[in-house]
Amino acid sequence: MNNIVFYFSGTGNSLKAAKSVIAGLGGGEIVSMAKPQGHILAKQYDTIGFVYPTYYWGLPKIVIEFVNTIKISNNENTYFYAIATYGSNESGAITRLNELLLKNHNIKLNSGHGIKMFSNYVLLYNMRKQVEKITKESGERLIPILNSIKNKENNTIKKSNKFFIAINNEFVKKVSKTAKDYKVSNDCSGCGICKEVCPVKNIQMVNDKPQFSNNCEQCVACIQYCPKKALNYKDKTQKRRRYTHPEIGYKELAESNSK
Repeated sequence: MNNIVFYFSGTGNSLKAAKSVIAGLGGGEIVSMAKPQGHILAKQYDTIGFVYPTYYWGLPKIVIEFVNTIKISNNENTYFYAIATYGSNESGAITRLNELLLKNHNIKLNSGHGIKMFSNYVLLYNMRKQVEKITKESGERLIPILNSIKNKENNTIKKSNKFFIAINNEFVKKVSKTAKDYKVSNDCSGCGICKEVCPVKNIQMVNDKPQFSNNCEQCVACIQYCPKKALNYKDKTQKRRRYTHPEIGYKELAESNSK
């Protein structure tokens, strides 16, 4: 099937959603937006999707950069859709993507969907315990979204909210340098999982300890997947629970992000 989904994921939620959609459509390609040199669409697709988390009432920095640089042609009859995963609400994540596609490629989304999944921004709060219950519910919420995409239904994309855009722009402007606030405890075993799961290759292992550069996306995959809870942000996360999607192990996330 000529279907392709571009995704970005830190803890596996959006990757799980992307996999579910492609499976429901009968097959296709799943490509990480973290691919370092962007992507050129050289053939005709039936559907092109974008699946990503909501960050600060808008888009992750890497999603903005990807949509700005992707090369899209020969897709006049393609059905374009977006799915924004979120913990509290989708805010301006669909609107912002639609506007970027229109500005850079003269493409409008045929449909945009928000889907509530496990809320996992460990830098701000301790996460809930009901992982199995919440992930099951998110899978159920995806079913009508998938049916809508399969039927190529159109829906109305909301107009921009200037407040949401301002908050998201401020986050995007500052996020790259936030890795300076990550701390490594003596519990670190030097396993290198943090390096493997970082979608933007912002971590290098030096003397078996992670060292951070200035290209952080604040996806917190490094914190969430660390088996020793040795990575923390400032002094905020040491006693907080960790979360990764139960069906997405670190090896799958690392391999998928490297494609």
